[in-house]
Parts: sequence; structure tokens; C-alpha cells
Amino acid sequence: MFDRSRIIAVCVLILSFLALSGVAYGWRPFVAQTDTTLSVCINSSGGLRAVPSGETCKSQEELVVLSTGTGAMGPTGPTGDTGPTGPQGPAGSQGPTGPMGPTGPQGATGAQGPQGATGAEGPQGATGAQGPQGATGAQGDTGPAGPKGDTGAQGPTGANGAAGPAGATGAAGTTGQTGVTVHSTSTVTVSNVNPTLVPGLGTTVTTANSVLFVSTSGGIVNNGSAAGNYVQVEVRVLVDGAVAEYRVYDVEISAATNAFKTNWSFATSVDVGPGSHTVTVDAFRLGASPTTVTAVLAGSETSNLRGTLTVLVLNK
Repeated sequence: MFDRSRIIAVCVLILSFLALSGVAYGWRPFVAQTDTTLSVCINSSGGLRAVPSGETCKSQEELVVLSTGTGAMGPTGPTGDTGPTGPQGPAGSQGPTGPMGPTGPQGATGAQGPQGATGAEGPQGATGAQGPQGATGAQGDTGPAGPKGDTGAQGPTGANGAAGPAGATGAAGTTGQTGVTVHSTSTVTVSNVNPTLVPGLGTTVTTANSVLFVSTSGGIVNNGSAAGNYVQVEVRVLVDGAVAEYRVYDVEISAATNAFKTNWSFATSVDVGPGSHTVTVDAFRLGASPTTVTAVLAGSETSNLRGTLTVLVLNK
């Protein structure tokens, strides 16, 4: 068998050309102008021949009918890309010189130039004639004292002089000035904002018109059990029940050093009048985290947390 598809393709190209241009090469057209098909007979060896429409092929041939009509016009293809910009043309020749413009306005006066260098010194003038005699000058200063003479003989004793006025009263002495120091006798636990006296830190002094110098110190322990437990404590000094001075201390248990205590220490002075005056120290808890954490202050005589209160009476 022959390759039918290949032969048909070749036949289509050749016979279509021959059929549409039948006068070329002296061939007789075998399709009419009105025909829309072309009939071709192909034998087994590849030979082919065109036959008029409606005629049959021989028994060893195969009839192939090809369309000869003009197909519909295809769609317009897309516009091609814009070509590249052409090279720049050569520069034009120099134009003629234009006419001279009008004279511009007068420019502003320029800044003053720097001062010139000082000229050379002129020659020495001739010596003038001697002037008249001047007036007599003022008296000169007294010269220095001469040496001390010898001591003369003692003269007779003079009469007693009158008594002088009484002197002013001197400042008061230190009589009546005193000082006292007391220590805490036990611990005190603070767990709320109600002030509690520190046991043992209280004393009474008798004064004239005086100033009290008061100082206090002692230990504070965070009573929590875990790192980060925090407590805030206020310690106060009171004179006759009135707050004279106070300090606030924050104590937190450290995760790094496990530190859990600190010390209070401060001093103050208070003006007081004559009479007896009581000085005390109290404390209370301002806050804590968690709220169950308490603080312990002071201790007994042998404790390293022992509190101290010192009062000095200074007369004015």
C-alpha cells in the first residue's frame, strides 16, 4: 500500500495549482469556474490523474475529492512592534549674531576697600626753646621717726579711776543638757496599716527651752517564704504622740542572693518648750505581695535586729 495521506497532500498542492491556472503549460482545464471540488484518481503506485466532476475512477484507482473553494478571510493579525528611534540628525549651523541689547542700569556702589597700611614715621623734629621756670613743688612727706629714746624714771602712782558700767549677761551654760539611749526588748510583727510601737523604743525627757536631737535604727526582716515575696514598711519617730519624722523601706526576697532583710536608720531634730516630752518609735506595713507576707522589726538585747533610740536634749 502507498502512503495515502502523504500522496493526497502533494496532490492537493499540485492539482490545485493546475486546476486554477489551466491555460498554463497548454493544459485543458478539467474543472469549471463554478466547481467547488476537484476529483483525482490515484493508483497503487502513486500515479494520479484529475477527472471531471462526476466521472468514476478505474478499479485499481482510488477517488479523492478535494475542495477548491476560497475559504473565509482570516482575522487581522496584531500590529507589529514599534521600530527603534532613528539616530539624531546633525546639529544645524550657527545662526547670525543678534543685535546688541540696551545698556543695563547702573550697578550698586561696591563695599569700601580695607584701610591702607600706616605710613613710615617722619623724621625727629628740632629741639624747642627751653620753657620758663616752673612753680615751687609741694612740701615733701615727713621723714621716718628717729630711734627710741631711753626710758625715763617712773612717775608717782595716779588716783583710782571711776568704776565702769556693768557688762551684758552671758549666754546660758550647759546645765540641764542631757542624753539617753534605749534598746528594743523584743520583736514586733507588722501585717497591716495599723501602727504598732516597737517594744522598748520609748523614753521621756525633761527640758527647758530646748531642741531634741533624735536618732533611731534597727533591723527589718521579710517574713515571706519564696523568692520575689515583697513587703513595704514605714518606721516613724513620734514626740508627744505627733510624727516628727518617718522613712519607708522596701524588702524583697532576692532569687539571686536569697537576701531578705534590711536596716532602718534616720535622725531628726525637734524644737520643744519646757516640760516633759515622750519620744517613741512605731511601725506598720504599707503593702505586700502576696498580701499574706508580713515583716518583723527589732529584737532583744542579743539580737542582731536590735533597735536603738537615742534622744539628746540641747538647750537654746
